[in-house]
Amino acid sequence: MALRGNGASEGKPYFGTQALGIPLVATVFLVLRILLLAKPISAIHDESFWVELSAGFGRLQFLDIALLSVCIWVYTADFFNDVLHWDARGVSMRSWQVLWVLYWGLMPFFVLFLVASFAMFSMDNVLVLGLMALSQLKFAIAGGVGYLLLHRWGGKSFAWLGPFFIAFAFATALFWDEPALFGLVKWWQGFMVFWLNVLLMQWFEQDKDAASESNNVWLTVSSVWLKAMCALLVIGVMGIWFIADHRSWGVLALLLLYGAMALKPGYFRFGRRYRLLIDGALVLWLL
Repeated sequence: MALRGNGASEGKPYFGTQALGIPLVATVFLVLRILLLAKPISAIHDESFWVELSAGFGRLQFLDIALLSVCIWVYTADFFNDVLHWDARGVSMRSWQVLWVLYWGLMPFFVLFLVASFAMFSMDNVLVLGLMALSQLKFAIAGGVGYLLLHRWGGKSFAWLGPFFIAFAFATALFWDEPALFGLVKWWQGFMVFWLNVLLMQWFEQDKDAASESNNVWLTVSSVWLKAMCALLVIGVMGIWFIADHRSWGVLALLLLYGAMALKPGYFRFGRRYRLLIDGALVLWLL
């Protein structure tokens, strides 16, 4: 019924909205990384917000650009995977969407080439850069490899643990330069926020994933257990918020927004606009 046009957005992929999500997710990753880099400066000098952002931007490193590129590639690959599922069911991308995906898939290669050229020019041994990446990004790499293995495995295990590995990889990528990663309460809070983000996204995607026969945790695992998990994640995020020295009021705004979306999903379903809102709102976590 949905594929014949009955109902608003039910079962329809809306590739246009999903295509816009590629640069959005990359921008969110970049902004969060800049905010994390700016926090130590703001804590000492108490500068204005825009001064903090410019200071954080100036502290970006080559690995940050590499991770940003990987973020774009992962989201582009996810989009392409969805397209393959829907193409088998007679729903094809439009020409501008094809060009859009090609652009975002190829653009990071040129950026990395320019940045790497400068980095190699300033380094005596290119091998040092690769060893540093493996050492600093070991947890993010482990999270990504774990997700790929689960995706290969499929079934209930992938549906249940997939959101966990997505959140873990994203969080460890943001904090890649922290030596005591798992000792940071901010990392644990971010990890739980990202996990909640994936669960909420998949909750909205149930109709589309059911129509395309894609993996979705809400279609595989009991909703009672998943709602309990969401409640525990919210309690964990709020618990860290209460004990934090510097409380971010953006965390409360983010949780309130996610709660409103879960209580009133009809306002956000048309055109699958929720995809942009759920991911874009992540910047609130550090504001």
